[in-house]
Amino acid sequence: DPPSGGNPAGETCRFTFTGGGGAYFRIWIVNLFLSLLTLGIYSAWAKVRRETFFHGNLMLDDSSFGYHGKPIAILKGRILAVVLLIALSAAQSAGPIAYAIAMLALLPVVPWLVVRAFRFRAHNTSYRGLRFSFHGNYRQALTTFVGYGLLSAVSFGILFPLFYHRQKKFVLDNLRYGSSQFQCATTAGQFFRVFLQPVGLAVGVLFGVGILTAIGGLAPAVLPVIFGAGAVALMLFLMPYIRVRTTNLIWNRVTLERISFSSSMEVFPYFRLIAGNLALMVLTLGLFWPWAQVRLARYRANCMALQLPGSLVGFIAGETANAPAVGDEISELMDMDIAL
Repeated sequence: DPPSGGNPAGETCRFTFTGGGGAYFRIWIVNLFLSLLTLGIYSAWAKVRRETFFHGNLMLDDSSFGYHGKPIAILKGRILAVVLLIALSAAQSAGPIAYAIAMLALLPVVPWLVVRAFRFRAHNTSYRGLRFSFHGNYRQALTTFVGYGLLSAVSFGILFPLFYHRQKKFVLDNLRYGSSQFQCATTAGQFFRVFLQPVGLAVGVLFGVGILTAIGGLAPAVLPVIFGAGAVALMLFLMPYIRVRTTNLIWNRVTLERISFSSSMEVFPYFRLIAGNLALMVLTLGLFWPWAQVRLARYRANCMALQLPGSLVGFIAGETANAPAVGDEISELMDMDIAL
C-alpha cells in the first residue's frame, strides 16, 4: 500500500491489532480479582482498562484508536441496570400479572437506554484525536428495538433477519466521525439469504441423520441423543458462519463519505479459531480466555481495510478543521453509560 498522503489517486489502509495475550491476561486477572473483592463495584474500572487495551492496540495507518470512558459514568449505568433487574425480579415474585405489567412499563424505557449506550460509546471513542458521535434518536430506537423486536418475537423468529438488519442500519446510519456520516447500504433481503442458507443446511443434515438412524434400526431412546449431538455440532458451526457472513455483508457495504470499507473474513479459518479457543479454554479451565479474545481481535482486524480516493491524512485534517462546528452537541450527553 502507498504511504499516508503519498498517492493522490487513492489509498488503501489496513487495520491491525498489536496487543498480546500475556499483556491482556495481566489486566484481566487483576480486573477479575478486584471485581470479586468489591462485589462488582470495580467492574466499571475494569471495563475502562479492558476497553483502553483493545482500543489502544487497534491500529489503522500506524495510529491507534482511543477510549475515553470514565468509570463513574459506567458505574452509574450499572447501578441503574441493577435497580431495573431488582424491580423486574420483585414483579416476577409478585405474580405473572405484576411481571407482565412491569415488562410493559419497561418497553418504552429500552429505546432510551439503547440511545444512551450508543452515544456514550461513540463519544468516548476517538481516532487521531477526533471523536466519533452517535445521532440516533428515541423514535428510531423505539421502532427498531421494540417494533421490529416484537415482530421477530410474534413470528417465532422468522423475521429475526429483518430485526437484525434494522439494528445494524440504526447504529451505522447514525454514526459519525467528525462531521462525516457512515452509511450502510445493506438490504433486509441480503440478511434473509445469509440466515436461510445455514437453516436449510441444518434441516437437511438433521433429516439425513434421521434417515440413517432409521435405516440402522437404532433404539428410539438413542434418537434424542443423536439429534441433540447433531444440533449442538450444527450450532457450533452455524454461529461462526452467520457471524462471518453478516460481518462481511455489512462492512463491504459501509461508506464514510468517499471512504469505503472491506471485510474479508472466511468461514473455515474463523471456525478453526473459535474451535481452538474453546478447546484451549476447556483445557485451561477458562484461563485461556484473554488469549482467546486477543486472537479474535487480531483476526478481525487483519480482515478489515478501508479505501479512499485521496489520503487518510488529508481526510482527517479536513474533519479536524470542521470539528468545532459539530462539537457543541457533546454537552447534551448525559454522563452515564448504560451498556454493560
